[in-house]
Amino acid sequence: CILSCGKEDDEISTIEEFRYDNEILSPKINIYQEKNKVIYATAKELFKDEGKDAILVGDVVSNFFNDSGSQISTLYSDSAIVESFSNNLKAFGNVKVVSDSGYTLFSDKIYWNNQYKLVTSDDSVMFTNSHQDTMYGIGFESDIDLTHSKIFKPYGSVKERD
Repeated sequence: CILSCGKEDDEISTIEEFRYDNEILSPKINIYQEKNKVIYATAKELFKDEGKDAILVGDVVSNFFNDSGSQISTLYSDSAIVESFSNNLKAFGNVKVVSDSGYTLFSDKIYWNNQYKLVTSDDSVMFTNSHQDTMYGIGFESDIDLTHSKIFKPYGSVKERD
């Protein structure tokens, strides 16, 4: 099943009946901000029409990099949309962001703002750290290495340590 996202209400629907100008198997995409690579993404398939957003489908893996070129986190999802003009990324389905600093974010959808270098979600999230402390909430905002995070409408528990 191939997924698409509507602009207004983020409603996901099947689009198997549509044809695209470009259908690429095993695509590899680099996304830059100025001269720095910020994302390297792969998937099973890419669908794109001229002047439209790119749709990545199947085992999407997006590696994120800091300004020094070092990888700082990896995003996994079922599908994603790369916006043509802004290079923002929307990820959908079984979204998991694992930072090299020991934090993990789980959600059904997230949004990466390339200009402001922020990952946000207005969906349910589960956030864990390297000590397996877990926080749940509705809504999230963070830098991509998940070290400066805000969880909106939070609830959860923290484990006692010796």
